[in-house]
Amino acid sequence: MKNCPHCRINVGGTYERCPLCGSVLQGDATLDLFPRNEKKHGISLPLKIIIFLLLTGAVVCLSVDFLMIEGEHVHFGLIVLIWCGALLWYVLGAVKNRRVLSQLITMAVMLFSIAAILTEIVAGYRAITTNYIVPSLISAALCANFILSFIDRSNRYNATFYVLWSIFIGVIPALVILLGKNKTPLPWTVCFFISVVALIGLLVFKGRTVINELHKRLHF
Repeated sequence: MKNCPHCRINVGGTYERCPLCGSVLQGDATLDLFPRNEKKHGISLPLKIIIFLLLTGAVVCLSVDFLMIEGEHVHFGLIVLIWCGALLWYVLGAVKNRRVLSQLITMAVMLFSIAAILTEIVAGYRAITTNYIVPSLISAALCANFILSFIDRSNRYNATFYVLWSIFIGVIPALVILLGKNKTPLPWTVCFFISVVALIGLLVFKGRTVINELHKRLHF
């Protein structure tokens, strides 16, 4: 173990200078008593380039849309801004939670569904997104997360939670539409039945895991 001739203290590890006075330590180095903290890396250069391109593209499209095009028209600049925002949010979330695949799937469905709905509103509401695209995305995410909850051993608890979350966001709108007076679109009917089957499958095969996950997430 190294020692400082001025402070008369022993210093473990591989330090070259005294942490108190800065003098050169004497003696032999030893192994670190405590593990060093890993440095948290910031945003990488490729990611910064992606963020720059997305924001620049949105600003350019907004400028062209509102400053150079006159008369009534579809504001494509707003559509570009919506999708750039969704992509930017997803990329940042993917970097933060890159190991939790089920969370990335659920986040992608929610972000792109919201972006598609806003795009439809800006372009002129035709109910194509809400009747067909959104339920199809929810059904696909539900099936993917249901499979992951059984095969992904490292994140099976996270996958189970996101299956439950997908069931929730699939059942509630489907029930509202099914109980309404208008004719229910087929994708929402399929989404509802997939949600019910997935819930039954979770309760039968992973009932204890579901209960533990609800206790952990909802704190009851």
